[in-house]
Amino acid sequence: MSSPREPHLLRFRLWQLFFFVTLLSLLCALLVLTDGPWPLVIGVTTVLVAAHVFGTLVGTRLRDTSREVLQWRSANSELDDDQPRANLQPGDVPKSALPPATPLANHGRVGHWLIWFVLAGALLGTVTGGTIIALTIGSRIGWAGWAVGTISCGVLGTWAAFLASSFSSIARHAWRHAEEKGK
Repeated sequence: MSSPREPHLLRFRLWQLFFFVTLLSLLCALLVLTDGPWPLVIGVTTVLVAAHVFGTLVGTRLRDTSREVLQWRSANSELDDDQPRANLQPGDVPKSALPPATPLANHGRVGHWLIWFVLAGALLGTVTGGTIIALTIGSRIGWAGWAVGTISCGVLGTWAAFLASSFSSIARHAWRHAEEKGK
């Protein structure tokens, strides 16, 4: 009896190749026809979308063929054993071999103080950004430009406050755990 064929991760048809080449040709034509910053914007956006689609394609194919891959590997005795295995089956690792979980693995509630830090970061970013924009380039932009810049600074302040408070919360939690283990 012959062994099963190896599953192919990236299998495509001729019409799919032609469709891809057509889209690529249209993209190149669009990049040549536009000027200013638009070729960069179009190119970066296209690369981001293509990376997302490619990642989804590979992930879906891996998920859909994982049982097929395991059956193919088990049917071919001349193949080396995959170690470490990426997809562990139930019972592959005994419970005693796993280290105890740390408190960092717990998914608890975020502290109520985090909301206040984020709101303070939004307010500070909005006020500071709006003031700096008004003082530096306020005479060269209109109200709409000032409003967009101020809102953008508020979003950046919110993001920075969230990152700083989350990082400090996790760092304090890890520090407390390390101190407990050290005693």
